Amino acid sequence: MAEIFKEPRLFSFPDTETPLGRVHFGGLIRQGLGTGLRGYRQYGMYAVVLIQSGEGIYRDARGAEIPLVAGDVIIVFPELPHHYGPLPGGRWDEIFIAFSGAAFDAWRAHGLDPAHPVWKVRSVKAETARLLRILESKKETFGEMCRVVASLHELLADWLARRPSTSREPDWLEPARRALAYAQERKSITEIARQCGLHPDAFRRAFRQHTGESPSEFRRNQRLALARDFLRRRDLSLAQIAEVLGFFDAFHFSKLFKKRFGISPALFRKLPPSPSGEIIRPAKADADPKSGRS
Repeated sequence: MAEIFKEPRLFSFPDTETPLGRVHFGGLIRQGLGTGLRGYRQYGMYAVVLIQSGEGIYRDARGAEIPLVAGDVIIVFPELPHHYGPLPGGRWDEIFIAFSGAAFDAWRAHGLDPAHPVWKVRSVKAETARLLRILESKKETFGEMCRVVASLHELLADWLARRPSTSREPDWLEPARRALAYAQERKSITEIARQCGLHPDAFRRAFRQHTGESPSEFRRNQRLALARDFLRRRDLSLAQIAEVLGFFDAFHFSKLFKKRFGISPALFRKLPPSPSGEIIRPAKADADPKSGRS
C-alpha cells in the first residue's frame, strides 16, 4: 500500500533548461479530482500521473476511454487534448511530475506513444517513492537540475522496458517509428516500408492500424513536436528550423505548425515557457457535469 499523505504537497523547480530537458513542477494530491471531466485540456508539456488509490477514467481527443485504478500511470502528451479524473462522486490520490524537452520527445521512437497513454506499474509504493525522490531532489545548481532530469529519463526507461505490449505490435513497427521520428532521417516512406519487408501500401495501412496515424502524419507530428523546443532558441530562424526538420520552407513549416497547435511559430516564441492548461473544446456530451472542475 502506498504511503498516504494527509495534506497536498506541491514542488516547484527552477526555470532551468538542461540538455536533457526540463522539469516544471509536481506534487502529491490527496482526495483530488484530476483534471475534472468537463472538457478536454491541453497543457503543452508532458506529465506522468501515478494513481495511488481510487478509480476513474481517462479520455482524450484520439477517442481513448480507459478505466483507471490504483497502480495506473497516465502519460500526458503536450499536443493531445485529454482529461482524467475519479468516477462521479469519487476522489483519488495521485502523484505527478510535469516536464518538457526534445530529449523527452526522443522517447517517442522507443515506445512513448499517444496511442498508449495509460501504463501499469508493479508496485504503487515503490514507484511513489521513486517519484517522490525526484520531487525532493536538490535543485539549486545546474548540475543538480541535470541529475533531476536524468532521474526522470531513467524512470521512463524502466517503465517502458517493463510495460507489456497491449496491442500485439509487429516487430517492424518500432524500427519504423524510430526511422520516421529521427529528424535527420530523410528516407522516403517507400524506403522505410521496404526495410520493414512490406509493400508501401500495405505498410501505410498497417502503420495506421497500429498507431492511428499514417506514416506521413506520424513523421510530421514528431517533427512539429521537436519544433516547439527549437523555437525556444532565439538564435535559430524559422528558415533554419524548417531546413533542419525537413520542411519545404519557412512558410510551409509555419502553416503546418499553426494547423497543429493553433498558433503561429512566431507567436509561440513570445509565450512563456510553461503555458497553463485550458479547456480547448467540449468533452463528450455524456460526461457528468458534476464530476469535474471548470
